[in-house]
Amino acid sequence: MEHINSLAFNRTASSTGETEALNYIAKELELNNIKPEVEHFDWTGPLKILMRVSYILILINLILFRMILIIIVYFILKNMFATLRNISFIKAEQSKNIFALISAKEKVPNRPLVIITAHYDSVSANLPFNLQVIIFFVYRLIVFFYGIIFFVFMTVFLLNILALISISQFIVTIIAFTSISAIFVSIPILYLIFKDRPSSGSIDNASGVAISIELAKIFKKNPLERTDILILWPGAEEWGLKGSKQFCKTHFKSLNQIYDLDKSFNINIDMIGSYVGLVNRSGFFRKKINRNLNEIFGATAKQLNIPLKIYNKTLKPNSDYKSFKKYARKVRSKFQVMCFHSSKDSKYIHSLRDTPDKCSLENLNGCLNICYQAVRSIDLRREDVKKSQIAYAV
Repeated sequence: MEHINSLAFNRTASSTGETEALNYIAKELELNNIKPEVEHFDWTGPLKILMRVSYILILINLILFRMILIIIVYFILKNMFATLRNISFIKAEQSKNIFALISAKEKVPNRPLVIITAHYDSVSANLPFNLQVIIFFVYRLIVFFYGIIFFVFMTVFLLNILALISISQFIVTIIAFTSISAIFVSIPILYLIFKDRPSSGSIDNASGVAISIELAKIFKKNPLERTDILILWPGAEEWGLKGSKQFCKTHFKSLNQIYDLDKSFNINIDMIGSYVGLVNRSGFFRKKINRNLNEIFGATAKQLNIPLKIYNKTLKPNSDYKSFKKYARKVRSKFQVMCFHSSKDSKYIHSLRDTPDKCSLENLNGCLNICYQAVRSIDLRREDVKKSQIAYAV
């Protein structure tokens, strides 16, 4: 709870609050003789993408309407002065990942790896989360149909440039109006949903950060026998899992060479609030997230007498485990993922209602104990198998 109260401030990606949160995590690790690593990365948010598309559409429309002189004047002015050359409304955002590796007692080659993830950024919106989900679904439909219109627009434009067809000024005007109007429809939607407001982001996801910091301390004092622990706090998760995607893009192939990823897994802790939830099956076809991890963690919770709700969800939680699952498929690994997520607490998140008092100390400690005991039992089971194999050989 001290961690959650200490992180009760706005931690929007690319903000000073995000940097303050990263510094807090780093300080906690260093106080416990854990060496953190910080990696910077660039990412592009939806507003930047919208602006880039706007520039392209405006340029194409100027060409269509034979306003070449305006384009020439713009590029002359843009490149005439150093100040103007440096001005850009489409620069990439910047964020950071922080992670720490805790080695096993026996550093045998090709050993398993457990990756624990908990994103540390937050976001606040003007609308309830469930309403956001509906609006984004409708928005994706708009984008899909707009993509078709844009494809037609580009086809007609190229054919006209190549003089293969001639189109009337009326058709050009209609296409131009449709393409430009899509931008003006997008702006209020994005503004209505996202606005930089102060939010503590306690359930989402100071809770996961707090648990993962304490897990790092415990595993540092009591390392596993034959399994390494890598704890990752990704940035910019709320804007499309940018941090975890960047981490996987940079490190997954090398991890696959060092570790036995077929025996490794990811524990993603994203929201522990009024209860401890664990996603079992997701999607319209109720596909199981992993083969047997949930059974092990469920049995551990039962043994510890800790309430654990293992549930199915039609709409998958958009969380960092997806990045690891994607890259595991790329390297054809049996690497497994799991996700702690208190789905019913979504009514509080991304708003001013997501405050520290919504987090239960009992549930936080419960999740921590389940993770620690389950991971240790898996590691000890492997150690017992090794000893039995040695005894059998003798």
